[in-house]
Amino acid sequence: MKKLSTLCASLLLSCFAASPVLADPIEINIGHVLGDTSSYQIAGQHFADLMDKKTNGKVKVKVFPNGSLGGELKLVQGARTGVVDALIVGQPSLENTVREYRVLSLPYLFDSYEQANQIMQGPVGEELLQVLPKYNMVGLGWGGIYARSMASMKPIPDINAMKGLKVRVIQSPGYVEAYKALGAQPTPTAYAELFMGLQNGVIDAAELSPDQTVGDGFADVIKDYSVTAVHQLPSLFIMSKAKFDSYPKDVQQAIIESGKEAMKAAVEYQNKKLADAFDVLKSKGVNIQHPDQTPFREAARAAWPEIMKQAPGGEEFVAKVEAARKKQ
Repeated sequence: MKKLSTLCASLLLSCFAASPVLADPIEINIGHVLGDTSSYQIAGQHFADLMDKKTNGKVKVKVFPNGSLGGELKLVQGARTGVVDALIVGQPSLENTVREYRVLSLPYLFDSYEQANQIMQGPVGEELLQVLPKYNMVGLGWGGIYARSMASMKPIPDINAMKGLKVRVIQSPGYVEAYKALGAQPTPTAYAELFMGLQNGVIDAAELSPDQTVGDGFADVIKDYSVTAVHQLPSLFIMSKAKFDSYPKDVQQAIIESGKEAMKAAVEYQNKKLADAFDVLKSKGVNIQHPDQTPFREAARAAWPEIMKQAPGGEEFVAKVEAARKKQ
């Protein structure tokens, strides 16, 4: 009987030893500063769904919108140190760290929103992603382009209307220099104070994409929206290199594949949002103008030398953009 009990105990221990230990799922947190209806959120959620399927639940992804993990600059620094797993961010917020990306703030670098999308989704954009590992980040793909034009309290029918105009711009060297060259007065204003600044006349205009103008409520206060298209602002999906390198090879492959698919979904979503935004602007009584962009382009070129000086490899990148444009 004692031998039988010992045999049973041995068999039981063998079963436990042979049973696989269920490991805790890998958790990836994605931070961004835009809202629940933004292309950033769409990309993050699509990535989460894809990762769950590709890894059979081995990886769980959570998306944190509205700056709940911090502002863009904090997210970028967090990714570099490994504190933040991943983020979706606008290119200007990377310029202080990744100086090569300053070239993307050249005014009228691209001829159109559509052209910017095609080039950034192609070999030129892929090459720019390869710059990130030396800054301890991994680029997973370029997302929606934000076509920046003028949301204003007064009409901007031509470039003459830009003279002395107090314009709130992104605090990026390229954006500041561009609007100086256009004759405007770049005016620092916290984004949270922008609505009141426009309403109270502290500033005359802001460079915003039409979908951002609608989505963040500025369509309720502005009177005019002028399609100057000075900048095409690209967004991108980034992961901490330290975190990426710590994952098993199969998870890394799933991240690469899911990242690309997620950003394609973001581009498609952004295309629709951009088209819908003009309908909303019209419905709210905003006067939409299409000034001749030629004088704007000519004036803005004066900002190029200063911006190019601050962008390592800028001339080479511009040449590649030109080559890609000719192939279209």
